[in-house]
Amino acid sequence: MAIQLIANMTPVAGWTPVLHMIGLMARCMGARLHQPSVARYSRAGRSLLPLLMPPRHGDGDIAIFVARTPAETLSLLTPRHRLASYRLRVLWLIDSFWVDRLPPTEKLDAYDVICFTRGGDRDFYESEFGKRALWLGWGSDVLDLGSANPERPVDVLRVGRQPPDWDNDVASGAACAAAGLRFAGRPPFGDTPETQQAQIMSAYSNAKFVIAHSNLAAPAPYVHPSVEYITARWTDALACGAVVAGSQPQGDLELVDWPGALLDFPRIDRAENVAQLAEAAAAWAPETARRNHLEALRRLDWRWRFEALAQRMGHYPPALAPEMTRLHSAIAAAEAGC
Repeated sequence: MAIQLIANMTPVAGWTPVLHMIGLMARCMGARLHQPSVARYSRAGRSLLPLLMPPRHGDGDIAIFVARTPAETLSLLTPRHRLASYRLRVLWLIDSFWVDRLPPTEKLDAYDVICFTRGGDRDFYESEFGKRALWLGWGSDVLDLGSANPERPVDVLRVGRQPPDWDNDVASGAACAAAGLRFAGRPPFGDTPETQQAQIMSAYSNAKFVIAHSNLAAPAPYVHPSVEYITARWTDALACGAVVAGSQPQGDLELVDWPGALLDFPRIDRAENVAQLAEAAAAWAPETARRNHLEALRRLDWRWRFEALAQRMGHYPPALAPEMTRLHSAIAAAEAGC
């Protein structure tokens, strides 16, 4: 039995952490990675998809489809993968909060397991899909790219989408400098998803605080207008030992709720926020980075999600066992260092 991993690997701004996760998943689960030409079906064709699925085959492979958005839940089912007699079909939906954009429930009957990323979506997915639903929360490659670096030359790092008060790096840098804080603006991006992910993780590892705000505090056309959620900025920053500072997504903090992980801004006001950062930076100690890295190893490493999925599938890939051994060893070493 083999695992076939089907995903859209086209590089798009903001999706680098997911592309890294998919590559890591292929390695950790010994899966063959496919990037299909995304299928496009007419409305009539979409309605017939469940009828075109061949029966499950007990000796067939397992197929895992990773969809960035609801639009990909059906379009990844190209004729090749739609007609294959897989033993099990798994859907992992990254932007699971767009519940109003999902195809009708019966059109997702092709999938035996439906994984959702946002913990706050649990009630919807369990109500719609019952025992087929599985929560696989946001994660990070803590084991290979995380850090407990005690030397942090940057006090405040800006990454990604920001509200107007924090969107101008020159103004933010000047405000931080006036308060005695060392500020770094947008880090450079590499030419490939892998170099980009390594570079952003390196930047996180050199910072005490990373600025990230809830999507409701920093709206944009491509984010949900009313449902709050964390993204890879939270999990990757914490994996690298940094504290995430900003107006926090209060409805989606289940994974990152340990003491010291977050610095919550009561409101967006750069002068007030910088004063709060200055006070927190004065109290910062290397132990903060060690604790955040340790908790990220315990809670956020993607390998925990892969193991949970393997258990649900009833198939534990041989390649995953040594990765989990490495993870447990890293946790033990980090615990000894705290």
